[in-house]
Amino acid sequence: MNPAAQLWKERLSAHMRTVSRYTVYAGQSGFFLFLLAVFIGSSYMYGKLLARLPDTFPHMLVITCWLLPFLAISPIRTLLREADLVFLLPMEAKMGTYFRRAVAYSFATQAFVTVFAVSSSMPIYRHGFPDDAEPYFSVLLLALALKFANLLGAWTEGTFVRAGHRALFRFTRWVANAAIVYVLYRFGGLPASLLLLAAFAALSVWARMSRRVPVNWPYLRSKESSHNTTMLLFFNWFVDVPELPNRVKPRKALSLLANLVQFRKENAFRFLYALTLLRSELFGIVLRLTLVALAILLVVRSPLLFAVVYALFQMITNVQLSALGRFHRHSVWPALYPIPASLRQVSAARIAFIAQLVQIVLLALPMFRPAVFSPWLLALPPLGLALAYAFRSRVKAV
Repeated sequence: MNPAAQLWKERLSAHMRTVSRYTVYAGQSGFFLFLLAVFIGSSYMYGKLLARLPDTFPHMLVITCWLLPFLAISPIRTLLREADLVFLLPMEAKMGTYFRRAVAYSFATQAFVTVFAVSSSMPIYRHGFPDDAEPYFSVLLLALALKFANLLGAWTEGTFVRAGHRALFRFTRWVANAAIVYVLYRFGGLPASLLLLAAFAALSVWARMSRRVPVNWPYLRSKESSHNTTMLLFFNWFVDVPELPNRVKPRKALSLLANLVQFRKENAFRFLYALTLLRSELFGIVLRLTLVALAILLVVRSPLLFAVVYALFQMITNVQLSALGRFHRHSVWPALYPIPASLRQVSAARIAFIAQLVQIVLLALPMFRPAVFSPWLLALPPLGLALAYAFRSRVKAV
């Protein structure tokens, strides 16, 4: 067997063993039953919402905004390791099979998400265009072709030498995706297919005329580390993950917020966990959750739906922040601090409580819109505080 193919087979086997092992813990926690309940509840509310949509509802804008992230965000799982930058670099010319299988694996896994996204968009699509709607399988096939083109675009993007060129290429790819999705749902599959081919050709010419490298090893390793960290952070909700890497991001401006912690001996762990939250992937996850929640809460008009979204995102953030107390658990340095070890969990809980308190305030602001405000909604912030306090008590007990 080709050495590159054999290496990919071994890496994929090890990766699937890790995923399957932690998936068992996720299932034992009842997470999949929770997802089933959310799916049933959201399907019911989706049907109710469709029955109330006015004729002036911007169907195309909503469909495009819904599908765009699922199609444009196309990470490639290369399963590269740190030592590969040394030991596999001499084999670069023979690694084509390895990277082709990485792209194929990434497409196979992300195709399921694409099917879900397209299937979810069909009811609102047929509601807005009952007579002109394209067949489901025609839309799905073009969406899968667009997803594969995005994976090829993501690989090409990674071969650019300069970070600024990668960012510009990525932005152009997102714009092209939005245009193709809009044309697909508004004008049909043939115009969208032609636009897809034109965009693919234009971006290919751009890539050929740019300064690139065959394989950008440091970039691919950095992206793989990011994807792996995100996956392990998810599984860290359900079980302690010892191989979870502590990936640190400088974030110099945000790190200044940690200076708000008073300079005292008993606050040493509090300062440590403030910096940990601000500089880790956890901050990015909580920030994205907050922004998504704000975007939804700013457009909903039903007080009941507002309350459901508010409580749902509070609970999700609660679960996410539970990972903060697990940072530095296996590190030897905190054990050397001349302060009681019991302050570690208390400090982590305090920082997590403050972070959720900020989110509680931010998510409460949209409730004062006249279109959605109802007096009983004022009970939501105290409910959020109760959830945050329950989280804090639970973390202390760990």
